[in-house]
Amino acid sequence: MDTSDRLMNSNASDRRRLLALAAGGIAVLCGVSGTPLVQAQSPSHSSAQSHPQSYPDRPIHLVVPFPPGGLTDSIGRLVAERLKLLGQPVIVENRPGAGTLLAGSQVAGAAADGYTLMVATSTTLGIAPYLFKDPPMQIKDLKGVAMVGDVTLVLVVRPDLAVGSLRELVELLREGPGRFNYATPGNGTVHHLVIEMIKHQEGLVAAHVPYRGSPQAMADVISGTVDFMLLDAAVALPQVRSGRLKAIGVTGTSRSALLPTVAPIGELFPEISLSAWQGIAAPARTPLRIVEMLNMHINQAMDEGDLRQQLFQIGVDARPMTARRFNEQIARDANRWERLVRVSGARVD
Repeated sequence: MDTSDRLMNSNASDRRRLLALAAGGIAVLCGVSGTPLVQAQSPSHSSAQSHPQSYPDRPIHLVVPFPPGGLTDSIGRLVAERLKLLGQPVIVENRPGAGTLLAGSQVAGAAADGYTLMVATSTTLGIAPYLFKDPPMQIKDLKGVAMVGDVTLVLVVRPDLAVGSLRELVELLREGPGRFNYATPGNGTVHHLVIEMIKHQEGLVAAHVPYRGSPQAMADVISGTVDFMLLDAAVALPQVRSGRLKAIGVTGTSRSALLPTVAPIGELFPEISLSAWQGIAAPARTPLRIVEMLNMHINQAMDEGDLRQQLFQIGVDARPMTARRFNEQIARDANRWERLVRVSGARVD
C-alpha cells in the first residue's frame, strides 16, 4: 500500500481527510460481527501494511489433524460455525497423520495472514515434536490463538477382557508380557504418551497399534482385535453405556461428572495426571491484531452462547483465556511434556 507515502506528501488538511477515511474503514470492520473489533488491536501490530483492514474478506480454512467423526473434528466444526460470524465461510479440512504434525506443518508453512488456522491439541503443541527425531514442525512454528478447553480421556478395554479396573489391567499385563496390545488415534498423541508412561513406570510390555484417528481404533477394540485404549470421552461414552466397551479409568486426579463411578488414573498414578487440551492455532508470524480478533470471537462464543454446553456434552471443559495466556501455557507445558516424553522412553521414529 502507498498510504504512508501520500500522508508524508500531503498538507495538514489532506492528513485529516485520510485519517477520517481510515477511521471509517475501522468502523466498517467493527460492523462485520457487531462487536468493537478495534479494541482487539495492538498498537504495535496494527499497521495496514501487515494485513488488510478488511480481514476477513475471503474464506478461512480450519485444518483438523484427525479424520472426520472424532472429538477434534467435532470441536473444529463447532468453532467454524462461530467464526462464520466474521462474515466469511470457514472451510474445515481434515489432515490426519504424523501425530497431528502433518496438519501442523501444513498450517505452519501457510501464509501468516489469518486465513489458515488449525485445531491444535496438547499433542501438536507439546508432545509430538519431542517424539520425532526430525519432526516436520516445531512448537515455535505455530502461535496459539484461543484455548478451547480441557479434554476428558477414558481408558476402555474390549468387553470380554477380564479386568474391571486399571490396577487389574496392570496386573494382567504384568502376568502376560507381550500378549496384549493397545490402540491410539496416532503416534505422539496424549493417548499414546499416557499409556507409554504407565508401561515405563510398571515395566510392562504391550504392543502399540497406532491408527489415523479414533473411529477405526475403537471399532477394533470393540471387535476384540485390540485389547485396550484411551478414548476421548465423547467417542467412548455411547459405547460404554451400550456395553460394547468397558471403562476402567479416566484422566485426571478426580472423578469426572461424565463417569462418576470410574476411578481416575491419577488415583493409581498421581504423577501421570496429565491434562489434554484443544485450542486454535495459526502460523507463528500471524499479526497479533488478527490473533486477538479471533480470540475475542471464540471466547465470546463460549461465554455468551451455547458453545460451552455443547463442548461439555462431548467431554470438553471450556476454558477461555486471552491469546497471551494461552501462549504462556503452551510454553510452560512444553517443558513438562519434553521431560515426560524423555522419562517415558516413547519414540515414533
